[in-house]
Amino acid sequence: MVVSPVESPLSVRERQAGLLYAALVGDSLALGAHWIYEQDEIARRFGRVTELQAASREDYHPGKGRGAQTHYGDQTLILMESLEACGGNFVMDDFAKRWRSFWDDSKSYRDHATKDTLAHLEEGIGLTRAGSDSTELGGASRMAPLLLALRNEEKPTIIAAVRAQTALTHATPTVIDTAEFIAHTVFLLMRGVSIPSALNMSVALPYKALTPDALLQKAEAVRDLPTAEAVAKLGQSCALDKALPSVFAILLRHGDNLETALIENAMAGGDSAARALVLGIILGAAHGRRAVPDRWISSLKARPQVETFLKTVGLGATD
Repeated sequence: MVVSPVESPLSVRERQAGLLYAALVGDSLALGAHWIYEQDEIARRFGRVTELQAASREDYHPGKGRGAQTHYGDQTLILMESLEACGGNFVMDDFAKRWRSFWDDSKSYRDHATKDTLAHLEEGIGLTRAGSDSTELGGASRMAPLLLALRNEEKPTIIAAVRAQTALTHATPTVIDTAEFIAHTVFLLMRGVSIPSALNMSVALPYKALTPDALLQKAEAVRDLPTAEAVAKLGQSCALDKALPSVFAILLRHGDNLETALIENAMAGGDSAARALVLGIILGAAHGRRAVPDRWISSLKARPQVETFLKTVGLGATD
């Protein structure tokens, strides 16, 4: 008699490593087709995006090779670097200093939020007021390393840090609330709550400016459509009111399969990278490190940094 192997239940530790790896590989998977809005063009140029690929748009991601990050992923790595340097603590001044210094020599794409924030800092505006008025999802997407580093802190402390790191570049209340929403969802997933239940429980919480229940309803209305069609209908752009419902739609349709969800996200076009970071956080927390394809992790340029960071914050190897 052949006995099928039984996977062990997911540990919190594996979920934590999963959310960081999944966020970064999702961003890197999106790099090749990022900001191509014509879905037919993506299919024509790449076939099905199943592997990490070099950037194809030099106007946005010049010189970015296979396994690199988009400008969103780069900022996630800056946050990770700051947390590691500060012994796993979030120090806003350190993060802001590293974030600002990064742009001195980097060729990474400067979006509207980055340009405005840098200009405000140059004018001498303080950290708590320098953030742009951008309403884009990207500002709430880079929190993965913060959720790991502060995992043993009380929830209010984590939420405060999540909101503060977002506000550095995106001072718009809805974007800051979205970062809090993502954190609440992760808290639930860490307890083993399913993705649909976690989303429904998180949208029911009070937020200062965000109305996530309305955005989730938009996603539920198109959940039976193919992913590319659903995202096209909801909106492929960077704006929060388009991008977050698109994230919800992908989770509702493919939340049981991390690999498929991230591939379908890349194929849907538009600002797939910001969506990918959020999708990776949620899917990684739900399914753990084991659900992230090894071929993606091995191709990720930031893998050595991630492994060092995991050890620094007390997680170590998970496989």
